[in-house]
Amino acid sequence: MGSAHDDVPELRGVPKAVLLAWNLAPATTKGPKPRWTLAQLLDAAVRLGDRSGIDAISMSGLAKELGSGTMSLYRYVESREDLVVLAADHALGTPPRPDGATWRERLRAWVLDLRRVYQDHPWLTAVPVATEPLLPSYVRRLETGLECLGDLHLSGPRAITVLTLLWTYTRGDVEQSAHFAAAADGHSTQFLAARLRVFGGDSAFTRVLAVLEADQPTGEDEFLDAVEIILNGIESTDAHG
Repeated sequence: MGSAHDDVPELRGVPKAVLLAWNLAPATTKGPKPRWTLAQLLDAAVRLGDRSGIDAISMSGLAKELGSGTMSLYRYVESREDLVVLAADHALGTPPRPDGATWRERLRAWVLDLRRVYQDHPWLTAVPVATEPLLPSYVRRLETGLECLGDLHLSGPRAITVLTLLWTYTRGDVEQSAHFAAAADGHSTQFLAARLRVFGGDSAFTRVLAVLEADQPTGEDEFLDAVEIILNGIESTDAHG
């Protein structure tokens, strides 16, 4: 049986989860009055992910979190895959309007807020990237990022490339930091360097050892340094037309 949106060509084939995210999916009318709103379900799903990772976001896990039967949740969301997509959109949320007198300050604020969201919800780095572009949270953050770049008068494709570069780096940095912290098991980089000396000797990997044994910047300082490199590149490119 077709949906009410089959008559809208632009919406044909759009996943149900995306329609739900945009409040375009028809509400369930059969059965008793819904016990929760979709937002309440997604709040609980995000809590599951924050506490135990993306694998914890499941229909059975959500039912346990809410004290509900699993089957009753299918009135809200059709599958576990849809639940993860909607929870990711809910967690990414609506960005604040970045403060700053210059495009650099505004874009720096934009990317720092994005990093905060990924740090608060690290399971987001495991959500397939292909699910993001049509979601409200992604489009809103993209719109805000384009506003930050407005003073540069970049072409549309170049502006999108800039934001994609910053977004990809941010997501990857949070993911890599989490993996590195787990691999290091609480040990310092100096301890890791000592292990590497055992593995390869003093004469191997001298450059890597020098980096590991040097004073390390804090996570945010290192992140901002990389962002500044990207912003310098944008400014240089814009200056040369």
